[in-house]
This record gives sequence, C-alpha cells and structure tokens, in this order.
Amino acid sequence: MKISARDIDHISVTASDPAEMATRLGQLGFNLTPEGVEPRCICFQPDRDDIPNYIELLQDDPAQVSLAMNVAELEGEERTHAWETEDGFEVDAGVVVGESAGPLPWFPVKHETPDAFMEPEWIVHPNGALGMMAVHAIAETPKETAKALKAAWGATVEEIFDGCTMVKAGSVELLIWSPLAFQLEYKALEMMMPSELPAVIGAAIAVERARPLQGLLSANNVPFALAEGDRVLVAPEQTGGLMIEFIPQN
Repeated sequence: MKISARDIDHISVTASDPAEMATRLGQLGFNLTPEGVEPRCICFQPDRDDIPNYIELLQDDPAQVSLAMNVAELEGEERTHAWETEDGFEVDAGVVVGESAGPLPWFPVKHETPDAFMEPEWIVHPNGALGMMAVHAIAETPKETAKALKAAWGATVEEIFDGCTMVKAGSVELLIWSPLAFQLEYKALEMMMPSELPAVIGAAIAVERARPLQGLLSANNVPFALAEGDRVLVAPEQTGGLMIEFIPQN
C-alpha cells in the first residue's frame, strides 16, 4: 500500500484490559478522555490544527501497538465516537480507518472532526505533558524497514547513527532501532525485546519540566529511570505495554 502520509496521527494500543492500562497511565499523570466510551485517549496539543496528536487504548487480544498515519483522502471503515466533557458538552469524533499494512504495524486514517481530540480539558495533563514528539520501534534491519516505510508513506529517511534510522512524514518522528542499539541507549530500563519484529514499542513525550514529573511518579509509586538530558524513562511493564520517554523542554 502506498499513501501520501501527512504525519503520525496517533499510536493505537490494543490490550486485553484497556481499563487497567488507562489506570496505570493515569498514575503517570496523563489525563484521559472519559470512561465508558472506547477508545480511551490521551490527547495532546497538535502541531497542526487538522492533524490530531494522541494515544488511543482499544480492547483486543493479542496486545499490539500500531501507528496511525494521517492522510487527506481515504476510503475505509467509518468509526464514530462520542464523549461528554465535564460541563456536559458532547464531543463527536468521526474517523475513517484503512487497512493495516507492513512492514511494522500501521494503518492510514482520515479525520472528519480532528478538533474532537483537541478539547482543552483533555490536552492539559498533571504531569506537564505537551505533545508526542517521536515513536520508538525495533527492527532487525532498521535501514531496510525505514526504506520500505519511505516508499509506503512518501516520507524522508535519515540515519541518526549505526543502529538507529529516522523516518519522518510530518512533525512526529519514527525512530527505528536495532535491538542492540536500543538496549545500549535505554539500558537503564533493562527491557526485553519483542518476540516478533518489527514492532512499535514506545513514545517520546515532550514535558514541561522533569522535577515535578519525577515527584508525581514517586508519589504514585511508579518506578522510573533517568537518562542524559534529564529524560525520564518508564518501562512498558509500568504502563501496561508502552514504553514512555519524557523529554523536558525547560
């Protein structure tokens, strides 16, 4: 499948118990869309008004993390969601979802109402999260995986260093790591590699400041590790399946 990708729209996480995952992510200081409506979403202030920036939690088995690529035109399954804000205002979302494709799990999406994922009360988070900056993926051959995605998305590719290649179609970067390069860069997490590769494993989130975030995580008994540049790392076992890297902006 070849599309004209505008950006990474969101990360789609399927889990056997998305409610439990939502609780864990809430302990990290994220504000989620209201309970009772699938998907539960962690929404961020987007870089562009017509392309959302969020993480969605869905129920399915087996668990999987996929990328949703934003496109301007798409024929596919139409999905509708409706949430109610704290003041009783109903927010309706319409999304067209295309077929999944490889080499890593991804699918195209077109938003009929992108502002539904930009409600002010949902994009402000106690942990100071501002937006999704990048997505982390693991592949045996990062260069070859990146080359295939470049062709599929019409994206640009840049080798950051040996074992890490960046694919970019908009403001959110996809960083594809070899297992060894990732383990060396994020050795503080001591993560097990996925059994099936390529795989999407985590997200890099911009956050206002590191110290308040560390205090919040400590108060909620959430283990974390620190990395160069005051980055705060949380392993997937603490979130229910998604590695989170907080990158302070101040």
